[in-house]
Amino acid sequence: MMGYHALIIDDEAGNREFLATHIKQLCPSISTVKETSSAAEGLFVVMNNDIDVVFLDIEMPGGSGFDFLNQVGEVNFHIIFVTAFDSYALKAIKYSALDYLLKPVDPLELVQAVEKLHRNQSEKERLDLLKYNLSNREDRRIALPTQDEVVFVLISNIIRLEAEANYTRIFIDKNPPLLLSGNLGHFERFLHDIRFYRTHQSHLINKDHIRKYIKTEGGYFLMSDGSQVPVARLKKEEVKRLFM
Repeated sequence: MMGYHALIIDDEAGNREFLATHIKQLCPSISTVKETSSAAEGLFVVMNNDIDVVFLDIEMPGGSGFDFLNQVGEVNFHIIFVTAFDSYALKAIKYSALDYLLKPVDPLELVQAVEKLHRNQSEKERLDLLKYNLSNREDRRIALPTQDEVVFVLISNIIRLEAEANYTRIFIDKNPPLLLSGNLGHFERFLHDIRFYRTHQSHLINKDHIRKYIKTEGGYFLMSDGSQVPVARLKKEEVKRLFM
């Protein structure tokens, strides 16, 4: 069976060399690795070659990785973003459940990203979601991968999240809850902005869905779906400062 054909698009030669060397050493499923130093060169390569996966730098002079995606049209290859910046753009990538690597690239994370290629899942919906999130900062969407599917929801419609061992149950307005792999801390890092607040070791809430704070019975929030979310004892003073 033939291996995958990869393309690295990165303006820094040292980064391309590091990535290409480790791909050849650690990723036997990739048989060929091409390199280009700009989005324009990368566009020419994918238009004239069979490419299965593109390792795409985001910040490049003369055209970003997003410019490349806008120009390429129909994407029929996998994309693994590579960036040195934990920026808004990276958060949009995370929300879209697309693969990414942070520079300096960890070889183990590289291997894990390449191992996902065999799933052969179409990335069109996730790329459409990425473009949406890059242009809509106020009403973003997130891709939530369950065991059987990927569900796309408005972040503003997420009411609360509740820990269940190594899983997290996500409660969404007017929809059944979803059980996702990953602890609550994992999702808190995704949703760490002004909307979400960790009330308890096991609970993360969307502040837009708070209806009341009940001070009796230990203290809890009454949410828009009627649920009662407890407040940890050590959080009570903080809750008073933030909400009262």
